[in-house]
This record gives sequence, C-alpha cells and structure tokens, in this order.
Amino acid sequence: MSLAADIMTKSAFAAHVGVSAGRISQYIAERKIFGDALEGEGRNAKIRASVAVEQLRKTLDPSQRFGANGTATRSAPVASELSFDVPEKSKAPAKPTVIVDPFIDEVAAEKLKQQKITTARMEREEALELGRYMLTDDARREMVKAVAEAFKVMEQAIPEMAKAVAAQFSVSTHDATHVLLKSFRDHRAKKARDFADAAAELEEHVEDEQQ
Repeated sequence: MSLAADIMTKSAFAAHVGVSAGRISQYIAERKIFGDALEGEGRNAKIRASVAVEQLRKTLDPSQRFGANGTATRSAPVASELSFDVPEKSKAPAKPTVIVDPFIDEVAAEKLKQQKITTARMEREEALELGRYMLTDDARREMVKAVAEAFKVMEQAIPEMAKAVAAQFSVSTHDATHVLLKSFRDHRAKKARDFADAAAELEEHVEDEQQ
C-alpha cells in the first residue's frame, strides 16, 4: 500500500474496517486511534490506515462476551471479520483481523444489570406475600396495638393491687385505687409519647441481611 493510499478520510477508513463513521469518531475521542494514526486535527482530520489498524488491534479487547444466561464466557468475537492490506514489502497474503466493538459489551452489561434488578424485585414481592416482610405502616399499627393491650392488662390489675396496698398500710381501698390509677396513667401518657417518637423514627426501608 502506498503512503498516499494509506491516508483516508474517516468515512473511507470506517468503510475499510466495516464500522460506521461515528464509531471512528468515538475511537478517536477515546484515544483508541491517536498520535501517528491521525493526520490533521478536528473534523477534517484524516486516518493513516496501517497505523490506526495496528492501534485498534491493541486497544480493543476481544476476550470477554456475555452469554444468554448472563454469565461471562469466553466466546467468539461478535464483530465482523475484516481483511486489511499488508505492506507491499511483506508479500504475505492478507489475514483477516477482528475488530471488536466494545460498546456491545456495555449493552450486554446493562441488560444483565436490569435482569438482576428485576429478579431482586420479584424476590421481594414473593417474600412480602409469604409474610417475611411487613410494610412499615403495618408494623407501626401492630406495635401500637400490642403496647395498648399491655397497658390495658396492667390497668385491669390495679384494683387488685389497691386492695393489697390498702390492707398492708391500713388505708381505704378507694384512696389506694385513686393513687395507683393516677400514677399509672401519668406514666402511661409519658410512655405513649416515647413510643410515638420511636415509631416516627423508623426507616421506611431497612437492610435485609437474610439471604
């Protein structure tokens, strides 16, 4: 290949290697094609084909692909096989060179990510149906009911405790009941405020360490 024939426009080089002209611009922006492979600058820059092809052979990674099951596998490259001219002095037959499009890896990785997100969401929904998870609002209501029931049981026991106090200290059952109920209700009001504050601080979502 002569020196003049080796220098191509971006579009001509793109056709030469079998990719779009936009892809060549991306390779240049990512410095997969750079330095001696470029003649001129900016939009009007031209490509020195032999140098650019050698750079792409080194900068594009053909090793990893994603299989249908989402696992990384060693597989054949997905880009088309393209033949490039070799220098005239070698006289050797041209060999096909594989140019691998790295953006296909990005698409495969994004699909894998979306599949994982979908799977995780389905697992959470199944766990919720099975009762492993509880909505925060439901948990708060159950907490309030449990605490209220506990206080109710304790308040019902006060008359019996008042009788015991009255007998022990020779005071009237009425006075003992009144003192105990007032003390208990004051304490209950304070604790109700504490429980309300604690419930309000519950996070909507918590980390589930169970696998």
